[in-house]
Amino acid sequence: MKYFVQPRAFTNAVIVLCIGLLLPLLSGCMGNGPAIHEYALYSIPEHGSIEQTTVLKHSIMLMPVKLPSINTNPALLLRPSLPALHPSATHLWAGSLQDQLTRVLAEDIRRRNVIQTVLTFPGPRFAKPDMLLEVKLTRFDGDLNTGFTCTGIWTLSDNQQKHVLTHQAFSATVPVTTGDYTGYVAAASSAIAMLSEKIGAYMVTPAPKQP
Repeated sequence: MKYFVQPRAFTNAVIVLCIGLLLPLLSGCMGNGPAIHEYALYSIPEHGSIEQTTVLKHSIMLMPVKLPSINTNPALLLRPSLPALHPSATHLWAGSLQDQLTRVLAEDIRRRNVIQTVLTFPGPRFAKPDMLLEVKLTRFDGDLNTGFTCTGIWTLSDNQQKHVLTHQAFSATVPVTTGDYTGYVAAASSAIAMLSEKIGAYMVTPAPKQP
Protein backbone atom coordinates (compact mmCIF):
# COMPACT_ATOMS: atom_id res chain seq x y z
CA MET A 1 0.00 0.00 0.00
CA LYS A 2 1.36 3.41 -0.95
CA TYR A 3 0.77 6.62 1.02
CA PHE A 4 0.88 10.08 -0.51
CA VAL A 5 1.42 13.36 1.43
CA GLN A 6 -0.85 16.09 0.23
CA PRO A 7 1.26 19.02 -1.10
CA ARG A 8 -0.82 21.65 0.75
CA ALA A 9 -0.56 19.83 4.10
CA PHE A 10 3.19 19.41 3.65
CA THR A 11 3.65 23.12 2.84
CA ASN A 12 1.66 24.19 5.91
CA ALA A 13 3.71 21.91 8.13
CA VAL A 14 6.95 23.44 6.83
CA ILE A 15 5.64 26.99 7.46
CA VAL A 16 4.64 26.15 11.03
CA LEU A 17 8.06 24.58 11.66
CA CYS A 18 9.89 27.64 10.29
CA ILE A 19 7.83 30.02 12.41
CA GLY A 20 8.54 27.91 15.48
CA LEU A 21 12.27 28.13 14.81
CA LEU A 22 12.32 31.86 14.03
CA LEU A 23 10.23 33.17 16.93
CA PRO A 24 12.83 32.49 19.65
CA LEU A 25 15.50 34.13 17.49
CA LEU A 26 13.38 37.23 16.91
CA SER A 27 12.47 37.47 20.59
CA GLY A 28 16.13 37.30 21.52
CA CYS A 29 17.02 40.09 19.11
CA MET A 30 14.24 42.34 20.38
CA GLY A 31 15.16 41.73 24.00
CA ASN A 32 18.83 42.67 23.55
CA GLY A 33 18.20 46.38 22.80
CA PRO A 34 19.33 49.04 25.31
CA ALA A 35 16.82 49.92 28.02
CA ILE A 36 15.19 53.36 27.77
CA HIS A 37 14.94 55.39 30.99
CA GLU A 38 12.56 58.36 31.31
CA TYR A 39 12.74 61.16 33.88
CA ALA A 40 10.53 64.02 35.06
CA LEU A 41 11.35 67.24 36.89
CA TYR A 42 9.71 67.70 40.26
CA SER A 43 9.12 70.37 42.88
CA ILE A 44 11.68 70.39 45.70
CA PRO A 45 9.85 70.59 49.08
CA GLU A 46 12.83 71.94 51.04
CA HIS A 47 13.04 74.91 48.69
CA GLY A 48 9.39 75.82 49.16
CA SER A 49 6.59 75.96 51.72
CA ILE A 50 7.90 79.22 53.15
CA GLU A 51 5.42 80.95 55.40
CA GLN A 52 5.10 84.66 54.66
CA THR A 53 3.55 87.15 57.05
CA THR A 54 1.98 88.88 54.06
CA VAL A 55 0.71 87.17 50.93
CA LEU A 56 0.20 89.42 47.92
CA LYS A 57 -3.49 89.56 47.05
CA HIS A 58 -2.69 89.32 43.38
CA SER A 59 -2.56 86.75 40.60
CA ILE A 60 0.37 85.90 38.38
CA MET A 61 0.40 83.95 35.12
CA LEU A 62 3.50 82.06 34.05
CA MET A 63 3.96 81.94 30.30
CA PRO A 64 5.45 78.78 28.70
CA VAL A 65 9.14 78.62 29.61
CA LYS A 66 11.32 79.18 26.54
CA LEU A 67 14.23 76.81 25.95
CA PRO A 68 17.30 76.65 23.70
CA SER A 69 16.51 74.76 20.50
CA ILE A 70 18.81 71.89 21.51
CA ASN A 71 16.55 71.22 24.51
CA THR A 72 13.59 70.41 22.29
CA ASN A 73 15.28 67.02 21.84
CA PRO A 74 13.88 64.62 24.47
CA ALA A 75 17.38 63.40 25.37
CA LEU A 76 19.05 64.45 28.60
CA LEU A 77 22.05 66.56 27.58
CA LEU A 78 25.55 65.97 28.95
CA ARG A 79 28.08 68.80 28.67
CA PRO A 80 31.43 67.57 30.05
CA SER A 81 33.11 70.75 28.81
CA LEU A 82 32.36 73.76 26.64
CA PRO A 83 31.27 73.60 23.88
CA ALA A 84 30.91 69.79 23.84
CA LEU A 85 27.32 68.58 24.15
CA HIS A 86 26.26 64.93 24.10
CA PRO A 87 22.57 63.90 23.99
CA SER A 88 21.92 60.60 25.74
CA ALA A 89 20.39 57.88 23.57
CA THR A 90 18.79 55.99 26.46
CA HIS A 91 18.03 58.63 29.12
CA LEU A 92 15.13 60.83 28.05
CA TRP A 93 12.70 63.38 29.45
CA ALA A 94 9.25 61.88 29.97
CA GLY A 95 7.17 64.11 27.71
CA SER A 96 7.66 67.78 26.86
CA LEU A 97 10.50 69.41 28.81
CA GLN A 98 8.88 72.82 28.27
CA ASP A 99 5.66 71.61 29.88
CA GLN A 100 7.58 70.09 32.80
CA LEU A 101 9.55 73.28 33.42
CA THR A 102 6.46 75.46 33.33
CA ARG A 103 4.51 73.17 35.65
CA VAL A 104 7.32 72.73 38.20
CA LEU A 105 8.29 76.41 38.28
CA ALA A 106 4.66 77.38 38.88
CA GLU A 107 4.39 74.80 41.67
CA ASP A 108 7.60 76.05 43.29
CA ILE A 109 6.34 79.64 43.26
CA ARG A 110 3.01 78.47 44.64
CA ARG A 111 4.76 76.66 47.51
CA ARG A 112 6.45 79.88 48.57
CA ASN A 113 3.14 81.44 49.58
CA VAL A 114 4.18 84.88 48.35
CA ILE A 115 1.23 85.50 46.06
CA GLN A 116 -2.38 84.43 46.26
CA THR A 117 -2.90 82.88 42.81
CA VAL A 118 -0.38 81.29 40.43
CA LEU A 119 -1.65 80.39 36.96
CA THR A 120 0.00 78.85 33.92
CA PHE A 121 -0.83 79.93 30.38
CA PRO A 122 -3.50 79.90 29.04
CA GLY A 123 -5.20 79.71 32.44
CA PRO A 124 -8.96 79.66 32.91
CA ARG A 125 -11.18 81.30 30.33
CA PHE A 126 -11.28 85.12 30.51
CA ALA A 127 -8.44 85.14 33.06
CA LYS A 128 -6.93 88.60 33.62
CA PRO A 129 -3.92 88.08 35.89
CA ASP A 130 -2.38 91.05 37.65
CA MET A 131 1.14 90.07 36.61
CA LEU A 132 2.81 88.09 33.81
CA LEU A 133 6.00 86.09 34.30
CA GLU A 134 8.16 85.22 31.28
CA VAL A 135 11.20 82.96 31.54
CA LYS A 136 13.73 82.38 28.76
CA LEU A 137 16.42 79.82 29.55
CA THR A 138 19.71 80.05 27.65
CA ARG A 139 21.20 76.88 29.09
CA PHE A 140 19.66 73.81 30.74
CA ASP A 141 22.16 70.95 30.83
CA GLY A 142 25.01 69.55 32.87
CA ASP A 143 27.43 66.77 33.59
CA LEU A 144 27.27 63.82 35.96
CA ASN A 145 30.57 64.89 37.55
CA THR A 146 30.70 68.69 37.48
CA GLY A 147 27.03 69.57 38.07
CA PHE A 148 23.91 70.87 36.37
CA THR A 149 23.78 74.45 35.03
CA CYS A 150 20.71 76.57 34.39
CA THR A 151 20.98 80.11 33.01
CA GLY A 152 18.42 82.51 31.63
CA ILE A 153 16.43 85.71 31.96
CA TRP A 154 13.11 86.25 33.67
CA THR A 155 10.75 89.19 33.20
CA LEU A 156 7.90 90.22 35.48
CA SER A 157 5.29 92.61 34.07
CA ASP A 158 2.30 94.48 35.42
CA ASN A 159 -0.52 93.14 33.26
CA GLN A 160 -2.92 95.89 34.32
CA GLN A 161 -0.68 98.92 33.80
CA LYS A 162 1.12 97.25 30.86
CA HIS A 163 4.71 97.88 31.88
CA VAL A 164 7.74 95.80 32.89
CA LEU A 165 8.41 95.59 36.62
CA THR A 166 11.80 93.88 36.40
CA HIS A 167 14.04 92.09 33.93
CA GLN A 168 16.74 89.96 35.56
CA ALA A 169 19.38 87.39 34.65
CA PHE A 170 19.61 84.10 36.49
CA SER A 171 22.40 81.55 36.80
CA ALA A 172 22.80 78.49 39.01
CA THR A 173 25.04 75.43 39.02
CA VAL A 174 23.94 72.57 41.26
CA PRO A 175 26.17 69.57 42.07
CA VAL A 176 25.06 66.13 40.87
CA THR A 177 25.69 64.47 44.22
CA THR A 178 25.00 60.88 43.15
CA GLY A 179 26.93 60.98 39.88
CA ASP A 180 24.09 59.42 37.91
CA TYR A 181 21.08 60.49 35.86
CA THR A 182 18.75 60.43 38.86
CA GLY A 183 21.04 62.93 40.54
CA TYR A 184 21.17 64.93 37.29
CA VAL A 185 17.38 65.34 37.34
CA ALA A 186 17.42 66.18 41.06
CA ALA A 187 20.00 68.91 40.40
CA ALA A 188 17.91 70.26 37.50
CA SER A 189 14.84 70.36 39.77
CA SER A 190 16.86 72.19 42.44
CA ALA A 191 17.98 74.78 39.88
CA ILE A 192 14.34 75.52 39.02
CA ALA A 193 13.55 75.82 42.74
CA MET A 194 16.39 78.35 43.08
CA LEU A 195 14.90 80.36 40.22
CA SER A 196 11.54 80.39 41.99
CA GLU A 197 13.34 81.61 45.11
CA LYS A 198 14.73 84.62 43.23
CA ILE A 199 11.34 85.44 41.75
CA GLY A 200 9.58 85.06 45.10
CA ALA A 201 12.15 87.25 46.85
CA TYR A 202 11.54 90.04 44.36
CA MET A 203 7.77 89.89 44.81
CA VAL A 204 7.95 90.30 48.60
CA THR A 205 10.55 93.08 48.46
CA PRO A 206 8.86 96.45 49.08
CA ALA A 207 8.93 98.74 46.07
CA PRO A 208 11.17 101.81 46.49
CA LYS A 209 9.32 104.95 47.43
CA GLN A 210 8.97 107.60 44.76
CA PRO A 211 10.77 110.89 45.58
